Amino acid sequence: MEYLSPKLDIVFKRMFGEKNNRDMLRDLLKTYFDMDEDEEDLILENTEITPEEITMKFSRLDLRISTKKSEIDVEVQINDNKDFEKRSVYYASSLLNSSMRRGEEYSDIKAIRTLNILDYVSFPQCDDFFTTFVVYDPEHKIKLTDSFSMHFVELPKIRNATAEQIKGDSRVAWAAFFNAKSKEDFNMLRENTVNPNVQKAVEVLGRLSLNGSVRQEAKIREDALFNERSALSAARKEGREEGRAEGRAEGRAEGKAEGRAEGKAEGLQEGIKIMSDNLRAIGISEEQIREAIRMYNRNDTPVIEESPEESETE
Repeated sequence: MEYLSPKLDIVFKRMFGEKNNRDMLRDLLKTYFDMDEDEEDLILENTEITPEEITMKFSRLDLRISTKKSEIDVEVQINDNKDFEKRSVYYASSLLNSSMRRGEEYSDIKAIRTLNILDYVSFPQCDDFFTTFVVYDPEHKIKLTDSFSMHFVELPKIRNATAEQIKGDSRVAWAAFFNAKSKEDFNMLRENTVNPNVQKAVEVLGRLSLNGSVRQEAKIREDALFNERSALSAARKEGREEGRAEGRAEGRAEGKAEGRAEGKAEGLQEGIKIMSDNLRAIGISEEQIREAIRMYNRNDTPVIEESPEESETE
């Protein structure tokens, strides 16, 4: 059997959006950030998947989750859109705004959490595959609040997880689940993880992979994401070409301007030389000639220096 990719957003949403799989979703969330015991009840607000979302480029198939104390958004991102971090901040801010109710005290506002599972490296300056961002003063090492956090899992950084790593760390086990491709990968994961929810996820994915309609949806979605990547690549290439063309045009314009300035300066220099020779021929002293050059320069923009010949006559 060929497994569907669990990091394909539509497959992820089909798996973790099912009511019968709440235990898997809860374990995934609790693995990557702290949740209180009284947040066991997860309410999913956007489990439906429309045909338009499947086929549309740049559509967002995320999971929006509410608990007693938190508003949570979970998203799997395959394509590197370059601005995803800013987009994630925007969606987290939207969660905060939409969770507020008229007349509610600020102390009653729920915590905002996002979990972003990325199939590319977003933070190359860090070797760890899991990072958490909070509102924090780095100079004084003060965290402003526990009510806003963004969590990122960078799958490429943990591609080759060992059996020992999988056995000892649920974060690694879940990352290995999303990284797995072949039947051998999933079998190795199932045999080595001690997390029953990761084992269940492998079984759920196996059943889902046998569903013909889901496989068709996945194929359509993969095509849409491929078209998205192609559009992004073409846009970046066009941007680079336009930048090069603009640079060449600016270079030519600057070259012409410099040429005109140099020509004007050379012409003025030649004029000064002729004027100096004429004044010298009628007996004007060198000091008077220098004064004439200074007066000329005061009335024109380029500053004309005395020629070497004039300096030598002093």
